[in-house]
Amino acid sequence: MNPAELHRTSLVVDTHVDTATHLLWRWPDFSQRLEEGHLDIPRLREGGVDAVMFAVWIDEGFSNEAALKLCLRGIDTIHRAIDTYSDDLAFARTAADVTAAHEAGKIAILITIEGGRVICDDLGILRMLESLGVCSITLAWGAATAWVDAHNHQRHGGLTDFGRDVVREMQRLNMLVDISHLSDPAFWDVIEVAERPVFASHSSCHALQPHTRNMKDDMIEALAKNGGVMNINFFGGFIGANPETGHVEPTLRKPPVYRDPFDRIAYMVPEPGPPLSRLIDHYNHAIKLAGAEHVGIGSDFDGVTQLPQGMEDASNLPSLTAGLLEAGHSEHDVTQILGANNLRLFEQTLS
Repeated sequence: MNPAELHRTSLVVDTHVDTATHLLWRWPDFSQRLEEGHLDIPRLREGGVDAVMFAVWIDEGFSNEAALKLCLRGIDTIHRAIDTYSDDLAFARTAADVTAAHEAGKIAILITIEGGRVICDDLGILRMLESLGVCSITLAWGAATAWVDAHNHQRHGGLTDFGRDVVREMQRLNMLVDISHLSDPAFWDVIEVAERPVFASHSSCHALQPHTRNMKDDMIEALAKNGGVMNINFFGGFIGANPETGHVEPTLRKPPVYRDPFDRIAYMVPEPGPPLSRLIDHYNHAIKLAGAEHVGIGSDFDGVTQLPQGMEDASNLPSLTAGLLEAGHSEHDVTQILGANNLRLFEQTLS
């Protein structure tokens, strides 16, 4: 089967995009191909995407209570978008919902939260967020919370006792625990506490790019042993490359004026990203360690400032399929990576 046909006939799942921020602050016509951002309905269709997890992201600097208010607005925005574009989008909370949307020819939208501090240190609020359709939470984002450490900010040495209760309660509620953005000790605490699979919604390989956001080899192996899925992040700064390959590290240029938080996370730097082959390198490395059945897609579209050359937006996702096949992976394994692995994970955790 040629790459285009394999991609077209496979279920494609992306477990992390920041499109909710775009919709919340600008409310563009999502049915049209947009000049800004990395995805919209036309580009999701061109990319063959069948299910995507919309993350509600809250920047640091807000109080927990203000963060919760913004989170609720983000959840409302996602629901409004699904209702507005109901010919193309369908709300999903379970694997069965994803399958039903796919059979109806619609794109399944799952709601996640990027930053566990929005629960305001209250399991009751966690339960209420789940009742609003939230299926997963990235436990930390840029800073440690009162109960869990982030990759670049450590206060507790991992999870506190309350943090362990959060993990247990999320799994009792059939929510997916997301370990992306956690410190290494916090990751190991989650693995120790979890009785069901957890996942990395958008993380890459530390061995290839030694960034604190990336997963070390023993962590990748432990996640697979837990039954989880490592979804590879596409951000140029996390996948990296040598200068001779054409990749230029971002100079962290900022827009002249921040119009809103979407500029904060998705203002594209002018430097070219790493070659697409470097993204494939991360897939190859993760597959070698975890097995193809524990690797997936977590692009971070609409939440990064630099992407691989040839993977500038969601419409380019068929190139990932072609790259994986060219790297020698079987059609079966590529189909698993594109979406079947995450559907299996949803069946095991979101039921």
